[in-house]
Amino acid sequence: MQRLFKQIWQSLRSFFGQLFGSKATQTNRKRKSHGEDAQPQLSDTDYEFLFSQLLEGIAHGWHEGRILKFFQQLEDRGKQRQWVAWLERFGARVMASPAPNQQLAARMMRLGELAQSFPAIEEIGRTSYKLGRQIYNKNVGNVIWEYDGPDVERPVQSPVVEAEDTPVESWDQNPQEATDTPAEGTETITLDELLSRLQQDDTLIAQMAQELGVDTNDPQAIIETLIQQFQTAQQPTETQTEPQTVEDWFNRGLQQANVGELESAIASWENALALNPNLAQAWHNRGSALGHLGKMEEAIASYNKAIELNPNDPQAWNARAHALYNLQRWEEAIICWDKVIELEPDLAQIWYNRGCALENGGRIDAAIASFHKALEVQPDFALAQSKLNQIQNSP
Repeated sequence: MQRLFKQIWQSLRSFFGQLFGSKATQTNRKRKSHGEDAQPQLSDTDYEFLFSQLLEGIAHGWHEGRILKFFQQLEDRGKQRQWVAWLERFGARVMASPAPNQQLAARMMRLGELAQSFPAIEEIGRTSYKLGRQIYNKNVGNVIWEYDGPDVERPVQSPVVEAEDTPVESWDQNPQEATDTPAEGTETITLDELLSRLQQDDTLIAQMAQELGVDTNDPQAIIETLIQQFQTAQQPTETQTEPQTVEDWFNRGLQQANVGELESAIASWENALALNPNLAQAWHNRGSALGHLGKMEEAIASYNKAIELNPNDPQAWNARAHALYNLQRWEEAIICWDKVIELEPDLAQIWYNRGCALENGGRIDAAIASFHKALEVQPDFALAQSKLNQIQNSP
C-alpha cells in the first residue's frame, strides 16, 4: 500500500516540480504586484489535497521552518482559523470511518509537535495533534507513551511504530529512497488551481494524462482521476505476495503496523530478523509494537538488542526509557534519558521527560532543574512551565 502511494506521489511531485517548482515565488510576487483580488476559498477537497502534500513532506523530514513556509505560500488561504475549522471536519470524518488510519494519525501528531514553535501555525498544530491522538487511540486503544493532559505525569512521545520521528522506517540497504524529500522550491498548488491551469494549457493536459495513465483531454476527468488514485493508493491491499527478502519482511511489518495490525507486524519483523539478526531497525520497531501491546519487559529486551547493535541511536534509548517509565523504574529511565541528552542535548522534550521521572522518583530539586533546562532549550514549552508551576504551588 505505502509503496504504491509513494510511487504515485513521487511521480506526481517530480512532475509538478518540473512544471511549477521554479514559479512559486514568481507567482506570489505577481499576485502582489498586480493587486489581484483575494483568492477563492479552499474547498474541503482542496484542503485534503494540500494536507496530503504537507504530511508527505513531514514524513520525509520537513523542519519547522519549511512547514511555516508551506502555509505562508498559501497567503490568505493559509490562515489558522480556516485550517482549524477544516481539521475539525476532517477529523470527524476520519473518526467516523471504520478504516484504520495509524499512519495518518502519527503524521498528524508529528505536525503538532513541529508546529508548536511558531504562533502563526501553533493552533493548527495543536488541533492536528489532538485529532491525530484521537484517531490513533480509536484503533489501538490507549497509547502507552503519550501525554494525555496537564495533570497526567506521563512523558510525551508520539508512536514510534510509525517512524516519522525516527530513522527506523528507512531501509539502509535501499539508499535511493533517501532522496525522496520534496523539493524546497516546489509550489504549493490546490486542485482548483491545477484545474484552472489545465483549462488553459492543452500541453499540460496531455502531460498530466500521460502521467496518470488515462486517455482523456478533459481537465475535470484528470482531476477526478488524480483524486481517485490518491484514495485508492491509501487503501489497504487485499492480497500480498509472500515476502522473500529481509527488506520485504521489514516493509511488510511497517505496513501492518501502520494499519494497527501489531501482532502481524511483530511476526513480520521477526521473520526479517531470522534472516538478518543484526537489523537494529527491526529490533527497534518490534520493541515499539510490543510496548503498544503492553508487553513492556519484552519491549525492553527488544530495545536492548537495538541499542547493542547501534549504541548511539537516541531514538532507541528514548524508547527504552519510555518502557521503563511505564514500569515505574524511574532511575533506569533517567539513565536512558541521560544517554539521549548526551547524544542530542537540545531536545526540550527529553529534558521534560527526564524531569517527570526525577519528580516521580522523589528528586524534586533535580526535576525542577530539568524542567528549567527544557524551557531554556524551548522557552515556549508549555508542558514544562506547567510542571514548574504545579511543583511550586504544591504544599
